[in-house]
Amino acid sequence: MNLTLLALIEVVLLAAGAAGSVRLVRRIGRGERKLVVMAAISVWLVLFGMVPFFVFAVALPPGHAGNPGAGAFETAVLNLVPWALVASPVLGVAQALRLTAHRQPTR
Repeated sequence: MNLTLLALIEVVLLAAGAAGSVRLVRRIGRGERKLVVMAAISVWLVLFGMVPFFVFAVALPPGHAGNPGAGAFETAVLNLVPWALVASPVLGVAQALRLTAHRQPTR
């Protein structure tokens, strides 16, 4: 697979995963705080972290001598994909806490 095409696919997957995660967590954000935080972490991890990372891992072509290397755009995008996997639970926690912060607990 062409590295430029793979980088563009990864950008689209990361953007779609972030948008989908935000919408889904907003939808479930009316529940109990612990459940919202756990669900947000899971949603962000799967949609924003794991899906793009697995596509990256499966579609990345092996390096061969004589093949043109990746350009600046491709290098930046493909080096940032694994970090999205690490950052996704943190983003989920941040969104869940922001959604549930304005509510006062009921007892």
